[in-house]
Amino acid sequence: MNIGFKQVLPCCLATFALISGTQTAIAKETCTPLKLVGGEGSSVTKTVSQPTIPSPLPGIDITKDNWNTDWAVPTLTKFDYFKATVTSEGGTFNIAFYVKYNDQTAQKFFDQKGVQITANKPLVITATPGPKEEPYQVNLFNGGLDRIGNTYTATVMGCTKK
Repeated sequence: MNIGFKQVLPCCLATFALISGTQTAIAKETCTPLKLVGGEGSSVTKTVSQPTIPSPLPGIDITKDNWNTDWAVPTLTKFDYFKATVTSEGGTFNIAFYVKYNDQTAQKFFDQKGVQITANKPLVITATPGPKEEPYQVNLFNGGLDRIGNTYTATVMGCTKK
């Protein structure tokens, strides 16, 4: 059986259109910046500080590190996933990304040491909780003894697929 180019072309074009349409539908999203807990706005810039040093007095620390940052998830808002974006002028970081739940548990979605972030190339991390999970906060851990002095900026968004 001899199939000519004119017979195959319409089939291929229809398949391409179907695939392209599917990819476009998947790519649509709506994202909302989450607000910082204990801060203003939705973006934070930090320089990794020294670790916490406890004092001899109970409940008092001599220093306090800044390795954790929380963002609040608005109540009665359902997001399909969360997206953290971390930028830096350059440096390596120990990064973990968590979603926190009302039952005092947290789910870790990312945990890597020595993550190299190059200027103008943001690191984007996503976390997709289960469909019945209702998180109240997301947390970005960025610290480590060998990372003191490195500066970064981070934002977190709650996203829904259309």
